[in-house]
Amino acid sequence: MTFQPTVLLNHYRHTCTLLAGLLLTACASAPALTQDSYAYITNQGEHSVSVINTASNLVTTTVPVGKAPVGVAVSTELQRAFVSNVESQEISVIDTQNNKLIDMIKIKGSPVGLALAPDNKTLYVADWFENKILAINTRSFSDIRELSVGDAPAGLVVSPDNRSLYIANRDSNDIAVIDTATLTISRRIPVGKHPFGLALSHSGKLLASVNVQDDTVDIIHTESGRKQTLKVGYHPYCAAFSLDEKTLYVTNTQDDSVSVLDVGSGAPIATVNVGSTPEGISIDHHLQRAYIANWGSNNVSVIDTKTNRLLTTIKTGDKSRAFGQFILSRPSPE
Repeated sequence: MTFQPTVLLNHYRHTCTLLAGLLLTACASAPALTQDSYAYITNQGEHSVSVINTASNLVTTTVPVGKAPVGVAVSTELQRAFVSNVESQEISVIDTQNNKLIDMIKIKGSPVGLALAPDNKTLYVADWFENKILAINTRSFSDIRELSVGDAPAGLVVSPDNRSLYIANRDSNDIAVIDTATLTISRRIPVGKHPFGLALSHSGKLLASVNVQDDTVDIIHTESGRKQTLKVGYHPYCAAFSLDEKTLYVTNTQDDSVSVLDVGSGAPIATVNVGSTPEGISIDHHLQRAYIANWGSNNVSVIDTKTNRLLTTIKTGDKSRAFGQFILSRPSPE
């Protein structure tokens, strides 16, 4: 695989996380509800987003966005998908009801990782080159706060109680923990070499840091601070927890595989071969499928999380990355 200058943020200075897909619980009221889920896959090489219906595993539409899209964050409540465009220095805003581009948020830096607060009021952006994070008001995109956090911030996730923002600083080898009320650093957690991706369990009690150059994942118990280090494949990139928090899925970019780990014991459960250079990963918990964006083969691998076997492969766009939480689930009348 040939690395281009425009893909500087790819592997040597990358490896991702991300959160598992949103789970919506059907209401016990008429009419009966089913669940429609869609995966929003950024295609860095062709400046677009592929939208996959996870029930059919078909691409339903392709949305043009800014230059070199990398990160993605989705919101059921806002009916929006936010996409970071590192080369055009902006955030694309997609209306997920009709999958149309409706706005562009211009910023001064180079956005990579994205994360939405659980209350959907704030979009957090990791600015890779300026070593800071941005907190953007989702009701007024001109309301932007900034905070310097560490060297080369990448993956970021927000705690379920909305109180803490976790940021992986790749070149500082730590995770900055931000008090979201004051937008100040409350503490730093040292991790392995070159952390890039972060994943947070559904309860918020487990935080996974994917350490690129160590070929490890650190699992941090957020309440006690206890840390366990698990070995994975070569040059890991992203991670996602199962809904019951017993299993962790990690993409290995140079092994073209996904490591499946038992969180309690740290033991490997399986290694699943996927496409070339797998990066972003999210889980559709409703359908019990993991979706993996493959940068090198321009497609998405789908793993059945009940059996940990490859289910299918979906053709997407050039240089698919999907760094972040990219599965949007919403109820619909049956």
